Amino acid sequence: MSKHILPFTEANTKRVSSLFRQALRTAFDSSLKFDAYRRETIRIRQQFEAERHVSDVNELERIIERTKAKLNEWKHPDPYIPPCRPGGTKYERNLPSPKEPMVSGDW
Repeated sequence: MSKHILPFTEANTKRVSSLFRQALRTAFDSSLKFDAYRRETIRIRQQFEAERHVSDVNELERIIERTKAKLNEWKHPDPYIPPCRPGGTKYERNLPSPKEPMVSGDW
């Protein structure tokens, strides 16, 4: 017996929400212009809304697996990382100031 999460449960909602956010991030990584990104987000939302009322557990699992495969296929090789996040260009760039007083010319 395989473990399926029943449709319309909190766990399933979290799975689908995570996939939706991941799809939006993937679209953001691939879009250079905001208007193109916005059109893509609307299209993604329509695809998720079209499958919103699926109540068959097996069909739901197939849709989720198909979505994961599609996201893996479209994954950007160099995703956008916000500058101050780990892996970003400004992460830990500014070191903290020394706590002890500095005496200039004291070699």
